[in-house]
Amino acid sequence: MAGEAIPVRAVGTATHAHPREAPYRLFIATSLALALGGGFMLAVLVPLAHARGWAALAGVRGLSLTQAHGQLQLLGFAGLFVMGMALRLVPRVSGRPLTLVAWTPAIAPLVATSVVARFLAQPMPDGAAGDVALVASAALLLAAAALFWPAVVVTALGRGSRAEATGWCFALGATAYAAAAGLNAAIVAEMVRDSLASAPIPKQDALIFVELFGVLMAFIGGVATRALPTMSGRPRPDRATRAAVVALGASVAAGAVALLLRAYDAPGDTSAPAFDGALLGVAAALVAFAWLSGVIWMRADRVAAASRPAFWLARAGMAWLLAGAALLAWYAGWALADGTIIGAFEMDAVRHTLTVGVVTTMIAGMALLIVPEFAGRRLQHPGEGWLLPLLAVALSAATALRVWPAVAGIDWVEATRYWPMFAAGSVAIVAVGLFAAMFGQSWWEQRRPGWASAEALAERGRVRNG
Repeated sequence: MAGEAIPVRAVGTATHAHPREAPYRLFIATSLALALGGGFMLAVLVPLAHARGWAALAGVRGLSLTQAHGQLQLLGFAGLFVMGMALRLVPRVSGRPLTLVAWTPAIAPLVATSVVARFLAQPMPDGAAGDVALVASAALLLAAAALFWPAVVVTALGRGSRAEATGWCFALGATAYAAAAGLNAAIVAEMVRDSLASAPIPKQDALIFVELFGVLMAFIGGVATRALPTMSGRPRPDRATRAAVVALGASVAAGAVALLLRAYDAPGDTSAPAFDGALLGVAAALVAFAWLSGVIWMRADRVAAASRPAFWLARAGMAWLLAGAALLAWYAGWALADGTIIGAFEMDAVRHTLTVGVVTTMIAGMALLIVPEFAGRRLQHPGEGWLLPLLAVALSAATALRVWPAVAGIDWVEATRYWPMFAAGSVAIVAVGLFAAMFGQSWWEQRRPGWASAEALAERGRVRNG
């Protein structure tokens, strides 16, 4: 049947009309611009600077650039992409109009200006200009969270919502986003007060923990367990997904509290095992999301022929999710048994397994499956299916190259460890650049006179591939 074969139908885009919705194209375009012009650019530049011994980009300035890279990727690239898709999907899965829809176009420029301001401010010498930019970046992020939270949570969990477990996942992601914006504001206030060029590492670690696991993993879990089971011949796992998202939320909250206790000079004897235990809870939730997506062990292949190349990206993302969860459980389990806290190298390995292998791969895979421009592209460019498996291989190679030095850890501290990281960034920026070019080309072609609208092309694709 057509409704089972086409992924767009699985997330509800064909079942509810929404003439007024968030401008997802603005979110996607801004996300990709920040990725290519900032986040992935620094992923290439910073390792190259360390490998080549460029003193101007090492030391304190190098740490500042590394932190800016993290925020550009987590909030700018990945954050804006999942925010845009969440705002597009939440009215469709809930069957309710989007709350504050008139204000949602402001979210993307607020977040983009925030992360760019921090990127420019942190490497600046001490002075009023840098302090003003930092404070502005924190205020803008708070403003974005104040608009994003009600748009998602009120829509997903409001009366009459049909969002089911997906609504819980989206609500957790939006709530964690608001919490991260508040924590970021507290960190920036301390940086300005103490004239710090970079955020205190323990507190920045807590911020990244909330952004990665509380925000990105919650949204990816919600989409994966909603859109993918239909394609793998499985029923939508509502109750199990609810249990997984509750476990994830509780574990993220416990882990963030443990990290903040350590960061604010009150480590105690329990903060390390509490954090390690929270990581085990997070790992269990991630395994559940991967398994409940249905793509690890498929009962049936209900993916349309034209969509199968893109579906392999989604399957690769779920495979990396299992790998990241296994790494996390392994490292956290050993740390818990030893009575220590998981190490920096180990967390770096987990973070990049998830950010490159899962988040970036799933962004590409799910966008190619459900974004209207790509649905139309399958009709416009039917002969380029070979590009998508190549994209999956490239992103998996980038993940392996980036994680390799972190897994080696203390046994590889020479400057040569930065070369695989440089290679990973180079491969990733080419892959994401290709994805961005495909999106831009499809948008341009589909807006010209004589071309059907993206939604009409998507509907034609459902008929053809059904």
